[in-house]
Amino acid sequence: MRIKVLSFQEELFEAKLIQRERRFFIEFADEKTSLEQITAGRYESGFAHTNNTGSMLGLIRKGRSILLSHARNPARKLAYTLEAINLNKENEKPLWLGVNTSVPNRFLQKLFELNPSYDYALLPFARGFRQIKMEVKNGESRLDACLFSENQTEKLWVECKNVSMVEYDAAAFPDAVSERGRKHLDTLMRLKAQGDRALMFYVVQRTDASCFMPADFIDGAYAEKLQKAYACGVEVYAVAADVQKDGIYFGGYLKLAPCYFKG
Repeated sequence: MRIKVLSFQEELFEAKLIQRERRFFIEFADEKTSLEQITAGRYESGFAHTNNTGSMLGLIRKGRSILLSHARNPARKLAYTLEAINLNKENEKPLWLGVNTSVPNRFLQKLFELNPSYDYALLPFARGFRQIKMEVKNGESRLDACLFSENQTEKLWVECKNVSMVEYDAAAFPDAVSERGRKHLDTLMRLKAQGDRALMFYVVQRTDASCFMPADFIDGAYAEKLQKAYACGVEVYAVAADVQKDGIYFGGYLKLAPCYFKG
């Protein structure tokens, strides 16, 4: 089932990655620039914004093809945003990895809107819910979304995460130690104990994984807490998002690695 979930304002354009400059910037060159030219410093460069504050472990390599979008705000300091990185070689079909961390929330919201038209196959856990609110505060916490039943007596709290790492066919989160992520799990467990439904929604912006697992080799404490949350009734879903130049497509749900998610 190939369904375009999100469309870009205009088709993304290719460039070549040079390096990451500090936390929120990347340097890029024209898409025709060769690795030899990049290595020798013979290129004209530009700069693009990246909202991905994670480590992007193993992704930032000189000469890789990338996809950039034009900023909607003409007054913004940087006119481009990094959307995706090609993981394959130049002579192979591109395997785009989406690195824009604003995508998961928008992906969830659009899936919710489309869900009834596809007999609830896009968000199977959302059957019976009629409204979605984004960025909802609960106590001192703010979660990415809350779904409400028609009479608003039932609530489903959702926290979204962007997944960029794949190891041995398994999508894995996080790619850096995440104290904030552990706090989100604490909040979801509290809400579940209070009688609401609670769910982690991992958006894997690549199509080369068949299952999902916590990255215990990166953050053992997060992995342990995610397993505890799952055992306490917090639901866990991982969905593939297929990033292309014209938009982002629904790629189906990944299995949960049984050695981490038991019962």
